[in-house]
Amino acid sequence: MACSKKITANIIFDCADSPLKGLDGGEAIILNYEDIDKGASTQTGAILDTITMLGATTGQLVQWYRELASVATALTRNAEDFDGFSHSFLARLATTSAANAERANELKNGRFVVVVKTSYKGGTAGDEADKYKVFGWDAGLELSELAGNSNENSSSLLFTLATREGTYEKYPYNILFAGGVAEPTESDAVYDALKPA
Repeated sequence: MACSKKITANIIFDCADSPLKGLDGGEAIILNYEDIDKGASTQTGAILDTITMLGATTGQLVQWYRELASVATALTRNAEDFDGFSHSFLARLATTSAANAERANELKNGRFVVVVKTSYKGGTAGDEADKYKVFGWDAGLELSELAGNSNENSSSLLFTLATREGTYEKYPYNILFAGGVAEPTESDAVYDALKPA
């Protein structure tokens, strides 16, 4: 398949479809990259219609309050390889408990995909087609930073999962939108199925 070198649609501003910042719902789902069945998951361009997990595996929740988590994307130019995008997810382990020390160790050793619900839902037809964003779908995210200070951020451990050096993502984010237009509840069901029981 040839790489497209042309833009194929207008880039317009629609007052009825204005942007919104932030993440919604106070939670994200972290999927272990190795637990995703990529062959059974379905994708059309930037849109993921399904995310299928291997066996009975699910993702794990990460929760926060206020606006204490964020996602980011950036263009990554590469003189020797393909250009692409890097993704990152910033969150925190709220307390310095033994359980969170275990989670930090697991984050250090793993590779992940993160699914978030954004405040921007998209779609002027009310279909909420753009509310679920997926980061790390192609290359996965790895722990790039984890830091804590007893006198800052209520002693929380801030961590960042990011595209690892030397890899890239094809899109600035993927969209999880199952079922097509006017069926937002199907996307909700796919998202909920990724959560632990």
